[in-house]
Amino acid sequence: MRKFMFFAAAFTCLSACAAQDARTSTGSAAGPADQCFFASQVGGFTAGGPDRALVRIGFRAGYELTLSPGCPNVDYATDIGIVSRGGSRICTGRPAELVVPRPSGSGAQRCLVSNIRKLSDQEMATAWGRQPAD
Repeated sequence: MRKFMFFAAAFTCLSACAAQDARTSTGSAAGPADQCFFASQVGGFTAGGPDRALVRIGFRAGYELTLSPGCPNVDYATDIGIVSRGGSRICTGRPAELVVPRPSGSGAQRCLVSNIRKLSDQEMATAWGRQPAD
């Protein structure tokens, strides 16, 4: 399993993020709470096909990130980072960026995430090679 690398330097909007979280905790700005996650909760990732990345949140949840065309192939990445562009949580309907370190170790490539979708239990089981929960 690949290890998720948290890019702490990418989170420089602390006061704006706190204000956004106050609105999303009531559910008014983000919709259902289970459609959001924090970047620090990502426990692994895998490629989901062309211009797609699947991220695992804990052991039971996961999301499909649809990437803009021309993004680096996450199939060969050893680490990734996810940066919200509208608060501290990554949510369906909010812009985000995927950060993929260059293989040379000098810097990283950023890629716009065009869509975020929560995976079903069956999709989670298929992506990480285990039996779906009953």
